[in-house]
Amino acid sequence: MPRTSRSFRTAAVTASLLALGLTATACGDGDTAGRGATGGTAAQPVEITYWSWMPGTKQTAEAFNASHDTIKVTFAEVPAGLAGGYDKLAASVKAGNAPDVMNIEYQAVPDLVTQGLLADSSALLGPTVKKQPQQVQDLVTLGGKQWAAPFDVAPQMLYYRKDLFEQHKIAVPRTWPEFKTAAEEVRKADPEARITSFWGDEAATWAGLAQQAGARWYGTEGDAWKVNINDSATRKVAQFWGDLVKNDLVFNHKAWSPESTKAASEDKVYTRLGASWSAGSLKTEQAKQAGKWASVALPGWGDGKVGMVGGSSFAVVKGSKKAEAAAEFITWATTSEEAVKARLSPGTSSALPADPALRASAKASFDTAFYGGQDIYAAASEQVPNIASGWVWSPVHNATSVDLVAALAKTQDGNFAAAFDTAQATAEKLIADRGLKLAK
Repeated sequence: MPRTSRSFRTAAVTASLLALGLTATACGDGDTAGRGATGGTAAQPVEITYWSWMPGTKQTAEAFNASHDTIKVTFAEVPAGLAGGYDKLAASVKAGNAPDVMNIEYQAVPDLVTQGLLADSSALLGPTVKKQPQQVQDLVTLGGKQWAAPFDVAPQMLYYRKDLFEQHKIAVPRTWPEFKTAAEEVRKADPEARITSFWGDEAATWAGLAQQAGARWYGTEGDAWKVNINDSATRKVAQFWGDLVKNDLVFNHKAWSPESTKAASEDKVYTRLGASWSAGSLKTEQAKQAGKWASVALPGWGDGKVGMVGGSSFAVVKGSKKAEAAAEFITWATTSEEAVKARLSPGTSSALPADPALRASAKASFDTAFYGGQDIYAAASEQVPNIASGWVWSPVHNATSVDLVAALAKTQDGNFAAAFDTAQATAEKLIADRGLKLAK
């Protein structure tokens, strides 16, 4: 590489590290997962601990133990990340009794990295990360270093009641203007029904819709963070859904609420906005509606783009003295067919592996009878290349989302834009409070 190219790349990585507040640790090797126990013997295996709350993760650990005899994984279930799991991780790292491996949602990676809770796993996991789609590589690569290995990718999808659309001769919408037209037709066909139960208080849904529209809530500019949560693209999305709420064309239910579930079970909801992993949760929630649902690309704004909602990774925790064994488990968990089969074995998850080579195994592991035998994995896989690029999360998004959800939950009149103004102010303050630089 020419010297000028090397210098430019070094400067770019340094700026990124400064924005993350990582320069204090980046030059040393104290947080680098490049050493540790490599593996034991069948008689005395290396024991590593693994924390998660996600479906199928206990089975994943059991499958690994059944096929490996020099490393033993001890699994412990913890609360979901924002429900206490990440706080528990922080406390355990401080106390010196942290797990070796933990599942981390993509949106939480920068936050946990800047708190010093994850190990730099570039040496051990970098080759695995670089085989994954660029959209998920970007979410676990910070400051030019890999901090986790992606497990799944989660393009937004639209799930719809195929029987009800056919019964009332309503066209399945491909664009958001068509979605509004279909919403009017649904209410006309059944005044008590609505095209969807819109989860207006769910930050993840809004982030995906904003990403699809071209928003970039966070970014870096030199050594500073940029915050654009209330940008024009987000306001466009907020206006669209606000109008649907004001015109009584959608239910404005709280996410995962009994009201939302009840309306769907009574045939009063024609679609569900979700992600690739939602196929499993919808099947579990509405088991009596087997054969009536189908999956299709989320309606868009005419450019074919979609957003991403959720998704998770495996990370080596800071301070692990068994990093190499932990990385061996992570590599297996994110690249082997056996791991995918185990992860999906409970039947409640439809996670789409980030590695395209594993999607055939995922498809074979998920019973699609609920979707009339439709190949939902093919439908979701087709959307992965359409995930809008350039999206990053910030070190303060977890805390910002708390205020965003609270503001959204108070919105009954469809004036969603005000909640994003609140989140903008929150994120800017939190960045300053963290001692990070905010771009003007």
